[in-house]
Amino acid sequence: MNRGGQTRLAQGFTIVETLIVLAVTSSLFVMTATIINGRQQKTEFQVGSRAIQQQIQQVINEVQTGFYPISGTFSCTPTLPNNVQLRNGANAQGTNSGCTFVGKTMVFGGTHTTDYAVYSLAGRRTLSDNITDVKTPKEANVTAIAPSTLNPQSPNATATVKLPNNLEYVKGRQSGQPWVTTTFPVAFLSSFANFTGSGENTSGSQDVQLRGYTIMSLWAAQGSDANAINNEAARPTPYGASPLAGADICFKSGGTNQSVLITITDGLRVSYSIRSGMDCV
Repeated sequence: MNRGGQTRLAQGFTIVETLIVLAVTSSLFVMTATIINGRQQKTEFQVGSRAIQQQIQQVINEVQTGFYPISGTFSCTPTLPNNVQLRNGANAQGTNSGCTFVGKTMVFGGTHTTDYAVYSLAGRRTLSDNITDVKTPKEANVTAIAPSTLNPQSPNATATVKLPNNLEYVKGRQSGQPWVTTTFPVAFLSSFANFTGSGENTSGSQDVQLRGYTIMSLWAAQGSDANAINNEAARPTPYGASPLAGADICFKSGGTNQSVLITITDGLRVSYSIRSGMDCV
């Protein structure tokens, strides 16, 4: 019989002592798990930051080498006032002599906060005399190879890519301009004057420029990315009077208090810088 003493377990510990040990052990386990999880999330963010930098660089490289992975056949004719007309079927790729691939546009933000869209672009090869090569984006009548109000029968060469490792778009800016938290598009366009054809590939190798959109503030009102890209061609100075000096895009982590600043230079080099906080300050 226990006369006034505490009930002990067979090992010699009281119930209270055992509960204290369990509580401390559980707390240590939770702390350790939290630390490990935090480190894992930071590692995943670093991997995601590097991945988005490489993905943007890859799009630039594809434009520079003339890589446009579009399956099937389609026709392209420079018959619309400010755009080329695109239709499924008819001419085989490489036989649309009046048109050429002129670059790609990447769209971030707006409806693309956790992904981004890549649009292949077509344009006129020559002016209306069918002899003189185009020299500017305005002369080229740059058009998205995607269904739109102007080209409802266009093939769809759009790629939508999920941002890696739970990254989320925060904001973007053209060099020297304010940040925008809405849709932020950037274009990698042929310099046109330096275009060189290559065999039957209508793209060939191209000197490429970083270009911005003058319609950016009106993007959402266009109804779709493809419409906005096409309507840029009707602006007084589509894609600006000159190439951009650079562009910055900010993404935040989905699991840590971090963000990554992606910088695209006018020389089309892409770099990244990881920052504390969620807005790349």
